[in-house]
Amino acid sequence: MFVKNLTMSAMLLSFCLLPLVGEAGSATVKAGSPTAVQEEKFSPAQLKEDLQSLRTFIDVTHPDISHSASPAELERTFLQIETSLKKPLTANEFWHQTAKLNPLFNDAHWSVNLPQDQSDMQQLIKKTGGVFPFEVHMRPDGELTVLALAGGADTSWRGATIESINGVLAPLLSRQLLALRHGDNPLNRANLLGPSFQLYYAKVFGSPAEFKLQLKQNDKITEVKLPASQMAAVIGKTSEKFADNFSYAVLDNKTAYLKLGTFSWPDEQEIGVFTKDAFGKIQQSRAKTLIIDVRENRGGNDSAWIDHVLPYLAERPFRVGSWNTKKVVASRASATEPAGLVIESEFKTWYQPHLSNPLRFTGKVIVLTGRRTYSSAVQFCNVMQDFGFATLVGEGSYARSRSTGGIQFFTLPHSKLKIIVPRFWSARPQGGFTEQLLTPDWLMPDDITAPNALIQAVLTKLPSH
Repeated sequence: MFVKNLTMSAMLLSFCLLPLVGEAGSATVKAGSPTAVQEEKFSPAQLKEDLQSLRTFIDVTHPDISHSASPAELERTFLQIETSLKKPLTANEFWHQTAKLNPLFNDAHWSVNLPQDQSDMQQLIKKTGGVFPFEVHMRPDGELTVLALAGGADTSWRGATIESINGVLAPLLSRQLLALRHGDNPLNRANLLGPSFQLYYAKVFGSPAEFKLQLKQNDKITEVKLPASQMAAVIGKTSEKFADNFSYAVLDNKTAYLKLGTFSWPDEQEIGVFTKDAFGKIQQSRAKTLIIDVRENRGGNDSAWIDHVLPYLAERPFRVGSWNTKKVVASRASATEPAGLVIESEFKTWYQPHLSNPLRFTGKVIVLTGRRTYSSAVQFCNVMQDFGFATLVGEGSYARSRSTGGIQFFTLPHSKLKIIVPRFWSARPQGGFTEQLLTPDWLMPDDITAPNALIQAVLTKLPSH
């Protein structure tokens, strides 16, 4: 299951100077301001106990730290953090220290996150009075692009580059936030941080009542002042509405479109009803090509696509991986598999195609993969690509195809930071133990400000379009 983008609340900071992340607690806030909130502080002894608890949880959970991280680099950073714990800190300030580990994990399934009561967006808005007014896309170099107003409403500034925020260069701000973000690689971290920019910004740099922005559009820089927003970001987040995640459309007389926005849905039978209806309509339309869009699918349960999508597409037996390395955790231990044992094994479960399914689609299948495709959605793409069920299309390689899973959760005893660690990794169906990234068969540009452009580009590439 994919780890949700964990969010953060406000921080006691002024905007006169841009502090280093590690010094975030040094600035002052006038009494009565929205961010002047007293938070519990924890002693150095308590913080060191939490840090040791974090170490222990990783040790008893992760099957192979070197799969994505450098054990030596992690050890050096742990020691640096421990040495820095010389005075009482709030949970937020402690997170500023421990989150330095997040980029080193190189895994979007492995992270140190703020306490749950500090990561609720509505509490953040209520406590601080408002958040950053735009939804943005972030690049690894820190460049920010406006996608919409906070809450998803359209804006004339869509596509503009944010040059500065309250007098500070936007890329400089972004890079400090990226230094605290988890993800498979720099590109993955930037793609996943964009939807959480409001929250990271508030947690690290504070929550002013007004934002003074320099925006660059059509080579012209304009200064804009906007009040803090009462709306939380929605782009890049999984909607609670079924229709926002799953949809079917006829693009032309030869092409159908299927959006699979998540594989994490409380009622998988609802997915089954949807796909049966959709493939019935596809058959009636006599479409020769089916485009399946998983660009915003951050994962969920493999059963969602094994049971409710592949019966309409698979033409030969398939398996979801080739090789698996797992750590036996206490909750899954047995007499034959004691806790702590690392087991390597082959995937022996093969799923049979439903060749007699009257709604099985036999035309060309194209899977659109993208910036936030992750976890079970990557497994889906692996299967579709490795067994020749589909052609993968998209821009670049955003995530590792040899992915981790079986995420385990732990709460540090004092600070209540939330820890997430995977207990296994698996090789894609075709095998191999390389650090291969998920790579589309057709590399095509995918404009973040115009998601339908890729669909239209695919249509023009198809024969007779």
